[in-house]
Formats: sequence, C-alpha cells, structure tokens
Amino acid sequence: MSAMASLSRSIVRTLLLATALWASPAPCADSGAAMLVPGAALRAPHVEVTADADLEVPPDRALLDLGVSTRADTAAAAAKQNSARMEAVLAAVRKALGAKARLSIGSYHLSPVYGPTPRDGEPARVVAYQAINIVKLETAELTRLGEVIDIAIAAGANQVQRVAFTLADPDAARSRALRDAVVKAQQKAATIAAALNVKLGQVASVVEQDMPPVRPFVREAAMARADVTASTPIEAGPVTVRARVVMTVQIER
Repeated sequence: MSAMASLSRSIVRTLLLATALWASPAPCADSGAAMLVPGAALRAPHVEVTADADLEVPPDRALLDLGVSTRADTAAAAAKQNSARMEAVLAAVRKALGAKARLSIGSYHLSPVYGPTPRDGEPARVVAYQAINIVKLETAELTRLGEVIDIAIAAGANQVQRVAFTLADPDAARSRALRDAVVKAQQKAATIAAALNVKLGQVASVVEQDMPPVRPFVREAAMARADVTASTPIEAGPVTVRARVVMTVQIER
C-alpha cells in the first residue's frame, strides 16, 4: 500500500467522523451537558433607568475676558498703540489684585479695515488697520470684579467680552451631584417596580454618563467706555454642577 493511498483513506475517515458529529442531535438540557444559548436568554429580568442631578453652588472663582482695540493708518502703528495700552492695562490690574490675579493670553488679531465697496466694481480700499488684544483674568476676588473692570477701562481697556463665575476645585460638588443622581435612579427604579408589581433585587450596574461637570455662570458684557463715572455692578450667580447615571437593577424571580 502506497503512502499516498493510506493518507487519502485517513482523510476520508476524518471527514466522515466530523460529518457524523455535526449531524448528531444536541444533548438534552437535563443530560448535564453544556448548551450554547443566545446571550439575551442568559440576561436576568431587570429595570434600567437614567437619572440626572443638578447642584447649584456658590462660585469661588471669577473669569474675565478684557482687552484693547486700536485703529491706525498702518498695521505697525495699530500694533504699537495696542501694545502700549495693553501694558498699561495689565500693570493696573496687577497693581489692584497683586498675586490674586492670574493673567493669560486670550487672543490677538491684526487685520485691515476696508472702506465702502465702489460702485464701479473695483475692490474695496484699505482705509485703516485694527489690532485687538484680549487677555483672560482669573481671580478669587469676586466682590472686586466690578472695581477691576473700572480700573482696566481707566487704564485703556475698551473691550470686556465675558464675565463668568466658576469653581477652582469642583470635585467635592461633583461627588455630591453624583450621589444625588444615584439616589434619584434608585427612586425611579423603585417607582417602576411598584407599577409593575415586582420586587427589585441587587443593583447589576451603575454607569456614569459623560457630561460637562461644571456649567459656569456667564454674563456677556461687551463694553467700550472711554470714561468711568460709576462703579460697574457685577453680581456673581450660582454655578451648576451636573451628573448623570444609568442604573440597572435586577428583578427578583
């Protein structure tokens, strides 16, 4: 018998055995053998709820966007004037707040200013250049924010674009909001179970949903005042801290 013929018969026997195993009926459920069943059949009856919690807390940080806008015949002149005025503004703010002020770059724009479009279809002519420099101020001196705005304007600022109040460390408030969301989820699950006349079992899972953790209190404040006759009133509003959870609770059979 050749080696090739022996190998061929071995392959045939293997194929026949595999076919017989494939065609044989599945063992009964009470035979003690494991069975593959769809994943949904393995999942116990449950209640799934989503709950949100909003917590309002007083702010401890103020955020202010202020700046200088200048205009001149040339780009270099507009930039130079802007730089000089901004240096004066920063010096005045630092003098007022000292180490309690944290200043950072916000944005800087230098662009041409065009005149009216001619009726003959010619392109508009550049009539000037404008430089806008915005800095961001963060401070814990919430009650002095109006005073700081007045000081900045008196020093040369003519742009106040945003006033916001937030939290330096939102973790504690975030934890409280998360606990409130979990309690609300448990209450919702209990309400659903009572309506269905079933009894709840163990909590199967709790998933925290991604949400902006802190919603600052924001006041839009576009200002351009050349003189200051009265203190600018700025009142801090509450900061909203949010949390959301999805809870799955088993139903007892």
